[in-house]
Amino acid sequence: MEKFEQIKRNHHYVWSYYLKSWSFEDNKVFYISKKGKISCDSVKGLAKDIDFYKINSLNEKDIFFIKKLSSYSSINLQNIHLRQLNYFKNLLDIENYKINKFYQNEQNQLVNTIKSNTLENTYSIIENLALKVISELIEGNSQVLHEDKKMIAFLYFIGHQLSRTKAFKEKILFALAKDDRLYDLWEKNWWFIAYMFGINLGHSLYQNHKKNNHIFIVNNTNLKFITSDSPVINIHSSLNELKKGTAPEHMDLYFPLSPSYAYMINDSDTYNNLKDNINESDVLNLNEYIYKKSYKTVFADSELAIKTLKRYSK
Repeated sequence: MEKFEQIKRNHHYVWSYYLKSWSFEDNKVFYISKKGKISCDSVKGLAKDIDFYKINSLNEKDIFFIKKLSSYSSINLQNIHLRQLNYFKNLLDIENYKINKFYQNEQNQLVNTIKSNTLENTYSIIENLALKVISELIEGNSQVLHEDKKMIAFLYFIGHQLSRTKAFKEKILFALAKDDRLYDLWEKNWWFIAYMFGINLGHSLYQNHKKNNHIFIVNNTNLKFITSDSPVINIHSSLNELKKGTAPEHMDLYFPLSPSYAYMINDSDTYNNLKDNINESDVLNLNEYIYKKSYKTVFADSELAIKTLKRYSK
């Protein structure tokens, strides 16, 4: 079997290369296991789920629904959504081709490969476009973002990383649980909706990048940053008064890059002081935000980094 025909079922919703920044040997990181204990394992086996990015067949109802959601975006974004939707639809149309029964197994194999691999490969492309930027940032070089193309790649990566996780999916579907008709459509087509949200978020972050407060945080304290299976989080103060299931109007996005570096993209000026100085209390607070907003687990380069969280139990 050719490599392109191999079905990818282990879908990472957090980039394994990103998690390597917290690895200590053989690409292992410390994390909280399902039983609540601190364990260590290879990044390749973490923050993933079977068939999480598997795409579903699209019927006329699905396409109408996706286009309706897209219509709330700008014309430019709608055109991007439509091109992407047509790309996936054309691939999925192979499922409906009438062929000789002798080749039925080959057709089924191809359809399964397309459904399992296409979106996973698409996210890999987004990750690879941001690879140079992430590599420089985790070494402490924030100057890389002075280049416009690098900034675009980074912000689109951030947008997709926020929307592609299991945590984000569950929050959105929770808000729709009372409407069975809409819920079914959202759940079936979530694979594309999340991708569409990522496009929109990345576009918005770039359009506003000169207006927002961008903060590159250097952590020289004895405490290290941790990350999680939901590594891009909104910690804007307005969230404290937001009702569950309601969309936030403001964002202060926090994204830990490594144990020593982090990045923020903020509407507010609440965290501007972190540009020049960060103390252990600040690191602990940011780590607690990561822990509280994680889906199932957090990742760190040591047991101590996890143990120092003020509230170990949610």
